[in-house]
Amino acid sequence: MSQNKYLIFATLIFLAGCESMSVPQCQVADWGRVGFSDGAAGVSESQLANYTEDCAKAGVQPNAVAYRQGWDAGVLRFCTAANGWREGLQGNSFKVAVCQGQPGYEAFAQYLDAGLRLHRTREHMRQNSLEINRLQKHLEETTSDAEKHRLREQLHGIDHEQVRLRGVMSLQQLAAP
Repeated sequence: MSQNKYLIFATLIFLAGCESMSVPQCQVADWGRVGFSDGAAGVSESQLANYTEDCAKAGVQPNAVAYRQGWDAGVLRFCTAANGWREGLQGNSFKVAVCQGQPGYEAFAQYLDAGLRLHRTREHMRQNSLEINRLQKHLEETTSDAEKHRLREQLHGIDHEQVRLRGVMSLQQLAAP
């Protein structure tokens, strides 16, 4: 196969992977269930536009009313304090928009924020651990006493910060729903 054929084949595979729904799925979709599933997963209701575009290829028009009714019911399951916490721990701040205007928005947003703070603290601790490893390796390799002293001071400072961050993390975990 020539290079162009490989490129065309790869492009077709990529584009197929971008579809929100396949033609056979469009033909048998229960739009209320699709909407419920999307809402419960925190998917924006604007996903319906993607379905409309993809299903047009099959000559299928999604039932927007059934989709939105399902989505409205599903999003209530998503916009909870527990899901806000989970999304925050994963660093997923973008899903807050899905819950704006929903009955559970305040609790979702509060716990999302708390989870995001804990996520950032964990990430900071992870970065510190990487820096400790780098500095320790450098300390083992250096022969200069002045450089060793400087590296030990840096390591000491990062160790103190890690202790502080562990305390912060303990307090942040108390916010879990």
